[in-house]
Amino acid sequence: MPHGRPPMSTTTRLYGHFAYSTVQRPMPVPALMNVLLERRGVDAIYVPLQVAPEHVAAVIASMRHLRDFAGFCVTMPHKAAVAQLCDVLLPNAQACGVVNAVRIDPDGRFIGETFDGVGMVHALTAHRALDAATRVLLVGAGGVGQAIAVALALAGVGYIAITNRTQAKADDLAHRVRRAAPACTVEARATIAPTGFDIVINATSLGQNGQGPLPFEVSQVSESALVADVVSVPERTPLLQAAQACGLRIVRGIEMLTPQIETAADFLGMTVHASAAHGAVTDFR
Repeated sequence: MPHGRPPMSTTTRLYGHFAYSTVQRPMPVPALMNVLLERRGVDAIYVPLQVAPEHVAAVIASMRHLRDFAGFCVTMPHKAAVAQLCDVLLPNAQACGVVNAVRIDPDGRFIGETFDGVGMVHALTAHRALDAATRVLLVGAGGVGQAIAVALALAGVGYIAITNRTQAKADDLAHRVRRAAPACTVEARATIAPTGFDIVINATSLGQNGQGPLPFEVSQVSESALVADVVSVPERTPLLQAAQACGLRIVRGIEMLTPQIETAADFLGMTVHASAAHGAVTDFR
């Protein structure tokens, strides 16, 4: 049952969402976070904060001195810059060199982690187990692709093949994954057929306008495989529509967003217990 948000008071905690855009458009994460806070009955609010890249370091550094500021999320173009401001980077952030959530501990330390890939891991494990025998093809080595590859390797996936338009980016990501999870075998090539993989993931922006082209040939995907797409709008992209037409199981981009929000909220201390402690949040080191 929903608890409802407590009335604002001197104990109300503040969370922020640092972004920067010259285009006026809805920001779904602040709205989702506030719904979650209300559902959990947490004495806190989550607000969007627009900051230009040249000012982000100064603004975020000042947050250490704001007693009620408990943490924040970060979106592009600030993810890499903010990672350099953190005192501690947890495994996914350390491997990727970016953060999308930063917890401010009671001693003022910034603890950073990224949950983009963690969200995909949760979405995939709702459909099948991930283990050393799992073979994954990842199409796209950009920011989201990096986070997904690292998170999958840290989750115990045994083999990841990476393909990207720019070979150098695929090679760089393969190196990051091997360094973060040496037990995972990683291969990077300019083109890789999707045959023989347990999971095939589109980590590119193809399909976000509801049109093609497709990132890979769906008819070549093994019939037992999962096809996942990071694009959340539309919910069923041309890729996922084609996969369903072939009888394949799909994982929609929206499915990685909810667990990403929930996991980041837990990390940030968005719980009734943490709120009542007024700053005492769980240490995830």
